Amino acid sequence: MTGGSPGGSAGGGRDRGPLVVKFGGSAFADLDGFARVARYTARRAAEDERPVVVVVSAMSGTTGRLQQTLDVLAGDPPAPVAAMLLTSGETVSVALLAAALDAEGVPALPLTAAGTGLLGEGPADRARLVRADPAVLLAGLEDSPVLVVPGGQAVDAGGRTVMLGRNSSDLSAAAMAAALGAGTCVLFSDVPGVCTADPYVVPAARTLAEISYEGVRRMSRHGAKVVHESAVDWAERGGVRLHCRPFPWSGGEGGEGVGGGPGTVVGAGPEAAAVVAHKGSEVWRFRSGPERRAAARGLLSDGLRTTEFDSASGPYLVVPAGVRGTAAHLGAGRRHDDLCLITTVHADGRAEHVLVSRADADAEARRCHALLYPDPDPAGTLGTPGAPGQAAPAPAKARSPHSDVLFGSRPAPAPAPAAAEAAGEQRWPAAPPRRHPGGRGSAGV
Repeated sequence: MTGGSPGGSAGGGRDRGPLVVKFGGSAFADLDGFARVARYTARRAAEDERPVVVVVSAMSGTTGRLQQTLDVLAGDPPAPVAAMLLTSGETVSVALLAAALDAEGVPALPLTAAGTGLLGEGPADRARLVRADPAVLLAGLEDSPVLVVPGGQAVDAGGRTVMLGRNSSDLSAAAMAAALGAGTCVLFSDVPGVCTADPYVVPAARTLAEISYEGVRRMSRHGAKVVHESAVDWAERGGVRLHCRPFPWSGGEGGEGVGGGPGTVVGAGPEAAAVVAHKGSEVWRFRSGPERRAAARGLLSDGLRTTEFDSASGPYLVVPAGVRGTAAHLGAGRRHDDLCLITTVHADGRAEHVLVSRADADAEARRCHALLYPDPDPAGTLGTPGAPGQAAPAPAKARSPHSDVLFGSRPAPAPAPAAAEAAGEQRWPAAPPRRHPGGRGSAGV
């Protein structure tokens, strides 16, 4: 990992360099979101009197829709083809935000992956970020005070666009902040900060005011959708605080509906315990531990982390769902769509796993969270929900109505049964549908 200016402490100190902010796909749930982000960017640029680098994700639901469409046409397309299609959602967001900024009278330079200064290696659809070159971004800032860049994208040694994996806009922002010598990188998303559980699953989840790099990295490693694990690595090495904030969540900041809460600062904070419900992952059972281990190693060689877990009914592997190219490594296993893993991550680093029916996953996650964080105020009299240390109520997640901009609103047809069979779904005895108490497990292989 190279590039960036390491000066400064992650735990404090005066901000330096350009302001780097990232907006997740939920910020663009409707077209008004682009106007709100543009107004926020204009105000921060004027108040801070420094350049702004805005990293954007695809509109909520867009990348998934693109993946579904690709799956209909080809079960295992070449990685460069998949990367070309799946990165188009961020390109749309870059163009729309640049247009919204222009409408606000703010000159902004929209960039492609080649303009980010990020270099990736490995499979084109889940490349590993190896370098962040500040000179490329600084050259852009000489032409414009605001840069709008696509999140989760880089180029390879041949100059071709590669994808840094799903949900990797955090990584782009953190790496750029480190390269540019920024003291803080602000990450806006659809949750109030780093929470002790997914607030969409556990309404009583608490928003942490601060947490250490290792604490949030551990949550991510065990499957929590908090901050991209590699983003934490880049931020820590570059001395960059990560400020995770909501957009929008509650009352607006500056009348723009942005930043309705203090959020969470990731840096020199304390450790914290959390509960992770692996609802976006697949559970695979194997006949033997060596078969499971071989599958995990193969997936890791392709850049995909998994969670190994032993239960009374056999060895299991938990794999992120919807990832291209996993079938080649999972042929010896059987997928169990009826099961879901719940992980309790303790502040001391211990992890406890329990396998339950998918129908019971939400209830089990709430039960595990209540054991970690008993409700001190069942009557709701101790403050504002969503404040640090308090429950964080969540609105329903919604896909942007414009996420079908590239294909129209007709749903993509389901893959043919043969495609499912090719994905490694073998027919052999099912696991018992009962609740499985957790045993020994590991994450990340």
